[in-house]
Amino acid sequence: MGVKYFGFKLAVGVLFVVVLASYGFYWLGISQLHDYVHQLVEVSNHLKYGESFHSAIHSMLLDTEGFYESKGQAGYREAYLRHRDKAETSLTKLRAHAASLPPDKTKDMVVARTEGIATAYTDYRKSLDRIIAGDFSRGRQCLINCTAQFDSIFKKYYVHLHDHHALLQTELTQSSNQTWHAMSVVFAVQLALAVVAGLLVIFYLDRVVLKIFSFTEGMAYRDKLTGLHNRAALDKLIKSLDGDDNRPRRRYGLIMLDIDHFKDFNDAYGHPAGDVLLAAFAEVITNSVRDHDRVVRYGGEEFLVVLGGVGPMEVTAVAEKLRAAIENHRFTLPGGKQAPQVTASLGAALYPQDGGDYHQVVRQADERLYKAKQGGRNRVVGPPVDGESRPGQGNSTTA
Repeated sequence: MGVKYFGFKLAVGVLFVVVLASYGFYWLGISQLHDYVHQLVEVSNHLKYGESFHSAIHSMLLDTEGFYESKGQAGYREAYLRHRDKAETSLTKLRAHAASLPPDKTKDMVVARTEGIATAYTDYRKSLDRIIAGDFSRGRQCLINCTAQFDSIFKKYYVHLHDHHALLQTELTQSSNQTWHAMSVVFAVQLALAVVAGLLVIFYLDRVVLKIFSFTEGMAYRDKLTGLHNRAALDKLIKSLDGDDNRPRRRYGLIMLDIDHFKDFNDAYGHPAGDVLLAAFAEVITNSVRDHDRVVRYGGEEFLVVLGGVGPMEVTAVAEKLRAAIENHRFTLPGGKQAPQVTASLGAALYPQDGGDYHQVVRQADERLYKAKQGGRNRVVGPPVDGESRPGQGNSTTA
């Protein structure tokens, strides 16, 4: 069986490896998508910090201009200080983002741009701080210079960073789309593998599990000692024989057999010898009937043979054949020693001649078996032929 199912086992092994590999690719794809999303978030944060910085330094310029025009109104100073704190906080975050980038040319460029912004901002803040401190001596010119510095910071540094962020977003979006397409292929492969796995499971159920189930079910309907059908199998057979009232029934014959003096044999030679005899007795019966006839161990040393499509002469002839085969067979004891001659008594009955259902017919066969015992054993008592009781040949009689 190991050789027989080697191909199946190999297919399952290959499928398992492929499934693991597909899950590995899937995990890598998910990891890449996670990295892309994380990088997009970082780029978005960097953009947010840049926008916050740009807004803050612009507000600082407006606050300073208001302070100058109002001749030192305190509200403008307070607003200026808030916006200055905001600008410095944003600048700190921009620097931290630049420092966290992986070492490459892009990092060097981002760091250089960020430090350029920081240097320019320092000069810009100092000029505005002088006005906020109350130095109005060159206030208008200082504001003009700070406006030029603000435009320089925006054009020389911030615009370049913004373009860099836009390029990063485009690249990450393209990479994410490529990964998504790759994951779609992996998903399609996994779906195909799931279908193949389902087919393999069906194949396994059909070839192995169902066979095991059939074998187990078969064993449940077999007598362990003789290998014949047991009473449970007979119950199923009875339903088939009696059938549905709307379905026409076929005629059949029943032969009831009983080993003569079996109790004496057991007492003389022991139960192990009796078991050997029963198994050999069952084999003789099975070899003496047709393949489609059913042989049942009815109980103890009693056996039942179910013959399909037979009449009175046929069922009696088969019974006599069984009787002669048993009488002429040389049974052995455990160890190989020859056993004394074994014979059997048989009673035969027919449906529908002897009853309208199985239970009536088997009751008639059992009664005829009893008559065979009473008549001296090693004989057959069968049904009457053409409705008459006729003496049988040899050890066979009709009743």
